[in-house]
Amino acid sequence: MEIEKKPYMADISQQETPTSESVSETMNSESSVEESAAVQPPAELSTVLVIPRAVFNYVIIAAVFMILGVAIGILWANNNAAANKTLIEQSVAAAIEAQGDLVASSNTPSLEDPNSRFTVSADDDPFIGAADAPIVIVEFSDFNCGFCKRFNDNTMQSILDAYGDKIRFTYRDYPILAESSLTAALAGECANEQEKFWDFHDVLFANQGDFSRDSLVRMAGEVGADTTAFAACLDDQKYMDEVVADYRDAQRIGIRGTPAFFINGRPISGAQGYQVFADIIEQELEAASTTDQPSETSS
Repeated sequence: MEIEKKPYMADISQQETPTSESVSETMNSESSVEESAAVQPPAELSTVLVIPRAVFNYVIIAAVFMILGVAIGILWANNNAAANKTLIEQSVAAAIEAQGDLVASSNTPSLEDPNSRFTVSADDDPFIGAADAPIVIVEFSDFNCGFCKRFNDNTMQSILDAYGDKIRFTYRDYPILAESSLTAALAGECANEQEKFWDFHDVLFANQGDFSRDSLVRMAGEVGADTTAFAACLDDQKYMDEVVADYRDAQRIGIRGTPAFFINGRPISGAQGYQVFADIIEQELEAASTTDQPSETSS
């Protein structure tokens, strides 16, 4: 720490010295004293301390420097104390911030930990099952994704068959694999507008790689949608805001690939088998039943 140095006092180069007139006056005075001493009777002598002027000047100079040194010491101590106080306050603030970051990081859920729990909205996206089901599964998916197709073909229906109205399964868009992924997501929203989403969803997965406008309009007709209204919806990109909202939610959560699932907020990454889903569903159902049980009261 740099301490600002106070300027030294200017050196005193002039000191008082006796002059010839003062010496002469002193000698005349001494001669007069001797004469008067010869005439007058002896008087009682008193002790007088005489300090030479040069010594007196040195004493004054020393006193001034001592006072100045004390003043500078007090000022330095006060400045140093203020600086130390600031340093301590900064250190304490940094320690508190670091501790807060540590606590926050220790509480951050991980997509790799199935016991973590994220806040994931089902939004107003299409779902299968009961609206008030105790188990909410949210899937973020891309219609171009091969693993998403595998889950749809091999696992999804088994979950729905096993748990029925205990499950609310929601599909959300995360079109990250190709430009046609976005087009297919928009087409899915247009099919949903006509309440044809899930049939169209299955047809899209069955026809991966063929997501041209004409093919999408044809698929919409195959599931019973009004193709004129569907084509207008697709051409206008009517539900772009909805698809973008899904995408941003996935990004906020930190999803890096598809499919990504959340069972009451608990993550499952990839096209896992039925039992992986069933284990977490059973745990959540058990927790829900425990919560719903009335507490025992004594009469």
